[in-house]
Amino acid sequence: MHVQFGAPAFPRRRNPRGLGPAALGALLSVGLASFGVSALAPRAAEAQSGATFTSTANPGGGEIIAGTLGTSSLPAATAALLRRVHASLGGRPTIVQVARNARDHSLALLFTATRGGTPYTGIALVTAAPGAQAGGAALYDTRARFRTTVGPMMRRLNAMTSPSAATSHAATKLAPAEPLVTHEFRDGTGSIGVPADWKLEVYGGGSAMASGPTGEIVAYNMAWSAMDMSNPRAQFFMRSQPPQMRRDFLSRVALLPYTSDPVQAWLTVPNQLAKQRGGFQPRYDVKRATRNGNMADIVAIVEGKKQAHILAHALVLPPNPNGQWTLTNTFVYVPDSEIARQGATASAVLNSVRINFGAVAAQGAAIRQMFQKNFETMIANDRAQDAAREQRGNEAMAADRAAQEGMHKQAVAMENYSLDRAVVVDSRTGAHSTIGSGFADTLVQNNPNYQKVPTQQLLRGVDY
Repeated sequence: MHVQFGAPAFPRRRNPRGLGPAALGALLSVGLASFGVSALAPRAAEAQSGATFTSTANPGGGEIIAGTLGTSSLPAATAALLRRVHASLGGRPTIVQVARNARDHSLALLFTATRGGTPYTGIALVTAAPGAQAGGAALYDTRARFRTTVGPMMRRLNAMTSPSAATSHAATKLAPAEPLVTHEFRDGTGSIGVPADWKLEVYGGGSAMASGPTGEIVAYNMAWSAMDMSNPRAQFFMRSQPPQMRRDFLSRVALLPYTSDPVQAWLTVPNQLAKQRGGFQPRYDVKRATRNGNMADIVAIVEGKKQAHILAHALVLPPNPNGQWTLTNTFVYVPDSEIARQGATASAVLNSVRINFGAVAAQGAAIRQMFQKNFETMIANDRAQDAAREQRGNEAMAADRAAQEGMHKQAVAMENYSLDRAVVVDSRTGAHSTIGSGFADTLVQNNPNYQKVPTQQLLRGVDY
């Protein structure tokens, strides 16, 4: 059987050691709807929305991806699901076998893929009833484990999408957002609205962060600084700081090589800061990340005292001449146990942020100028101290040389005295001569052009 799924095309090959035709056909023989896939498909009125997915790790191994597929066309829906599998595994899936049930408007695929050199096997299930948006799911695990985990994954998918599960989900729908109280930023760069029982942690400089009573956090444009220590100016800066200022600096700036990957920066900068502060280092499990140059939208699970989901937008700014670079982070963090009660409120808090971008730009320019001026002043002071130290060293060496020269002249004068000699100078020519003391006395007395040379006026290379 050959089925055209639409662009992008995915290659097909023979089943290496996956499920046999009978096993794959059995999935369809019981009907995909019995596994609850149809519960993922909303009414026709919702058929215009885009594809949305959830990803769930199976406790015994394997991954389950399920969602609506943004179309009522079975081929287009299948292509959308396979693209999601491609993004999750990081490699294009190869279709091994296809089984289609025209009566139920459903399709099952057996596929293989490779991630990091490890072979994976999986099943994709799609259903698209006429007039309704398609729903689908994909289950995959390593080839070595798939035979033993596919059954538990199918049962888990059935439980996730069964009518009883849908009823339970409806019963835990999001509570309405709480009323918000607007707070103006202290420096006039914006405003944010928060419920009365929330706490404002940061509100200024075009950034804001607020925390709720049960652990939820909403942050807008929070800037985290890092410094690339491979930069010579960064090395000089760290060497020049006194111990207390260095400790304060390390509590605020992560020492990390620059990376232009916003997801990598988002994962490493906060953890490095926590490490430098001696605090708790959170563990992130990134479920989905969409990169756009130096920006990324991220969906992740945070493991800690409470498991929580975090939705973030990260932006990386390149290093300045001093090696300092920045990660800006906008995120909503809600513990899983509080999503139903606080999810809508957290979303409303983020949406309430209003920024005066003109004030932010002026403030940012002033801050950059201040930092640059301080850095240049620090360099100038250090150079001045170096010059002063060099001058003091030169003066000390000159004084030492003068002292040694004076001692040398005294020694020459003592030698002349012991040998009954004297040095005379012809004032007309400046010529020095060393002669016997008696002759020198006679010469000086009878010829005013000649004078005896004092010890301190002896000439090196002439008189000694």
